[in-house]
Amino acid sequence: MTDGNAEMSRRAFLTTAAGTAAAAGVAGTATAQEGGTKEVVVGPGGSLVFEPGTDEPLQITPGTTVNFVWDSDNHNIVVEEQPEDANWEGHETIENTGFEYSYTFEVLGKYHYYCEPHRSAGMIADIEVVEEIETPEPASVPSVPDSAKTLGVATTFAMIATLGLGFFFLKYGGDYEVDEE
Repeated sequence: MTDGNAEMSRRAFLTTAAGTAAAAGVAGTATAQEGGTKEVVVGPGGSLVFEPGTDEPLQITPGTTVNFVWDSDNHNIVVEEQPEDANWEGHETIENTGFEYSYTFEVLGKYHYYCEPHRSAGMIADIEVVEEIETPEPASVPSVPDSAKTLGVATTFAMIATLGLGFFFLKYGGDYEVDEE
């Protein structure tokens, strides 16, 4: 390739590819930390719950938009408690299947809400806006036995030795011509 614009060495290609991958990773991490979107299903399958939120509070970080999606009829969202600086008004109009309502939560704290027609049936829920979402540690973490680690090291060594010998024989050895007199 003699064209100045089309010429690219292997090293330049690998450097560019590595830089692009690193930039994409940083951008993805920044996007994930700035909030995002979560969905709460209102009355999933006709049940009288908010999912998630009724059994366990939905934990989100500031700047997260929660999209409430009605999956059954005759529900609303009435805000009962929220942090002092917050101004979430909920959606008190009764809506039916297919309706959607979104709100972006910015203020840290706990938001308690319910569906007015179904409050006595337990259709209540909570959203917690926290600085960082804690991920619980798993109850039991599997470990790799020492014998498997030893086997892995031995296998890696055997592969490297085989490749090394193959390279040596291809480069220096193989067919020897013997003079017969």
